[in-house]
Formats: sequence, C-alpha cells, structure tokens
Amino acid sequence: MSQFDPGMILRVIISPNSAFTQIRDNEERYFAQSIALLIISSILSGLAVLPFVMMPLDDAYFDFEGAENMDAFPLDDGAVGLSMISTALGGVVSAVLYYFIGKKLEGNTNWKKVFSVIFHIHAIVIPITIVMAILLFLMWGSLTSIEPSILLDPNLDEEEVFSLMGSFIGYVMLLAFFGIGFAVWALIVSIKAVKTVHGFGTGKAFGLIILVGIITSFVNIPFSFG
Repeated sequence: MSQFDPGMILRVIISPNSAFTQIRDNEERYFAQSIALLIISSILSGLAVLPFVMMPLDDAYFDFEGAENMDAFPLDDGAVGLSMISTALGGVVSAVLYYFIGKKLEGNTNWKKVFSVIFHIHAIVIPITIVMAILLFLMWGSLTSIEPSILLDPNLDEEEVFSLMGSFIGYVMLLAFFGIGFAVWALIVSIKAVKTVHGFGTGKAFGLIILVGIITSFVNIPFSFG
C-alpha cells in the first residue's frame, strides 16, 4: 500500500544505498511518493528563475548598439512555467530512458521499480534547488541594487568596480562552489540509484547516466529560455 514516508526521503539523502534498495524491493509502496517528489522538485525549479523575473535590470544596462537584437532579458513570467515543465519532462524522459536502455543492457525489467528509484533521486534535488535559488536571489539582488549610471561610468577604476560589485562577486563564487559540490553529490547519488535498481557496476552506471543526460538535454531544448 502506498503512503508518504518522510523517513525514506531523508534516508535517500543520508544513506542512499539502503534507501534505494528498500525502494526497489517495495516499489508498490513508494511509487506514488516518487511521483510526488518529481512534482515537488518541478514546482520548486521555478524558484531558480524567479530572481530574473522579479528583479529586472535597469534599461540603462541595455543602452548600446545591437541591444535591440538581443533576446528578452531578464526573463518574463512564462520562464517560471517553462522551468517547471522542463524539470518535469526531463524527469519523466530520464526515467523512461533509464528503464528501456537499462533493460537492453540486461538491467531491471520492472518499469515501476526503475521509476520509483529514479524519481526518488529528486529527494536531493529539492534541497539543492532551494539553496541555489536563495543564492541566486541574493546574487541578482546585489547586482540590481547598484545604480547603473555609477557602474557604467567610463571613469570608474577597477578598485571602485570591485568595491561596488564585491557582494555580487562573492555570491557568484558561492554559487560556483555550491554548484560544483551539488553536481558531484547528485552524480554520486544517481550512480548509486542506477547501480541498485539495475545491478550495474559503477562504470556501466556512470556511462548510462551520461547517455541519458545527453539525450534528455536534447529533448528539453524547446523549453530553453534562449
């Protein structure tokens, strides 16, 4: 019987091997929860683009020759919905690929087991999205708070630029640091999930993840913001 199990979500974060094993062996219980995690992470993905929608840059930043040919930036309200759709679609497409390609490679033939485990990877996507969204709000807010006439002053020297943009640069560095760390964490957890549900070795699981990631990125191209 399916029921929401917060403890299992926490275990995916702190003890993924045992968590994925239990999910794989009890897919009927955890399948609905796995879908809920995908939906929640898809909704939260809108947080990542909200700063660019809520805090647009001053028009002065775009007062140069050729600016009229640029794509609209910052993003409009529709970008939030596109981000949600892209995340949800990417999650579903990834799960389908993990199932069919994995099965061809002599992995698990039970689609519900595969989907349940793969969708539970979103248990770590949720905190990652929240942290990155907060950093994006702080970074973008620090930039938009600067008066453009000051920042665009041609007489401004490097020391003054760094003084004005110190907080912005600091948040960019934090984003890079956390982004790399979260990417490594997500990759490790994904490898553990694929190994557990398909019974693959690390190399085979890693190769499958890369292949699925490449294919999914092409599927999501129509939902890009460019």
